[in-house]
Amino acid sequence: MESLTRNPELTLWDGSVGEGTELVIRSPSGIIVNETYLGASIAINGVCTTVVEFDDHTFKVGLAPETLRRSNLGTLVGGAPVNLERSLPADGRNSGHFVQGHVDCTGTIISKDFEGESLWVKVKAPPELMKYVVPKGFVAVDGTSLTVCEVGGITVVCSSSCAASSSHLLLILLTPSSSFQ
Repeated sequence: MESLTRNPELTLWDGSVGEGTELVIRSPSGIIVNETYLGASIAINGVCTTVVEFDDHTFKVGLAPETLRRSNLGTLVGGAPVNLERSLPADGRNSGHFVQGHVDCTGTIISKDFEGESLWVKVKAPPELMKYVVPKGFVAVDGTSLTVCEVGGITVVCSSSCAASSSHLLLILLTPSSSFQ
């Protein structure tokens, strides 16, 4: 992540000018912006965002107040690692769960434990969302889909194979507060 700023003269969707929040992401390799375009969807920590400006190594998105309330994007600081994913084309191969990018809340990772090649992650989430979480279902933490193993009160215990998605799980290991879907 490169920068998160309030812009008092942001051009809004209807052409008017108002105050808003902009997030700039740098991709040193440029892979994430390869074949992007204005209006493209790129998920940041699992949050669906829309590209409003880009070059060979960076892209900028606007963040709505609702996005800032329900995700961890408003708490990012320069240099923070983020999970980036381009949207799946309708005719593309799907080899996992569909993660929509519409974040429900911010949860807190309260423990992370290894068992062989599996990472067990215990997440505290708002009680009003827990009625939608079921064993063997899935939740996404910062855009990384995890299988639900246990549900209890205001916590959900998930696991994932570290060998299968180590780059995404590394972000989970690095951050205590995550966007939860």
